[in-house]
Amino acid sequence: MSKKRRDPQTPFGWYLRALMEAHGFASDGELASATGVSASLISRYQSGDIEPSVQNLRRLAPYLGVSLGELMVEASLATREELGMVPRATATTKLDASLAEAQRLLSDPTRPDSAKDYLRDTLRGAIAFWRQQTGLKSPAEPSAAERAVGRGVRAA
Repeated sequence: MSKKRRDPQTPFGWYLRALMEAHGFASDGELASATGVSASLISRYQSGDIEPSVQNLRRLAPYLGVSLGELMVEASLATREELGMVPRATATTKLDASLAEAQRLLSDPTRPDSAKDYLRDTLRGAIAFWRQQTGLKSPAEPSAAERAVGRGVRAA
């Protein structure tokens, strides 16, 4: 009499089960034989009883057709950003020199916060003026009354 397989209890458990089935592993034991990760651990990962270790995910990844990073993200051990899995701007997307200089100044830890705030306000003002001159509206642009209240001026 064979034991009935329990359904996974977590999103990672379902993800792991789907990868197993997609790669022809009909049971936890079959995956265990291929990877050296015990069937009981694989079962417990699916049920959510325990969190998988990075070492075991590293052993599972090649057999499941995904990267270690993908398994870590799905198991909530890391984010895509932490692992550098988020696409960065390509070399063809070059930042304008004046914007690059502003970014450099804003990220400089030796500059005082007051100077950085002044630069941010100046940039916001320049962008607002440019939008006004070109007829573009920002979706989050405050109304004149909201701006006046923000400056401490009472709206009439």
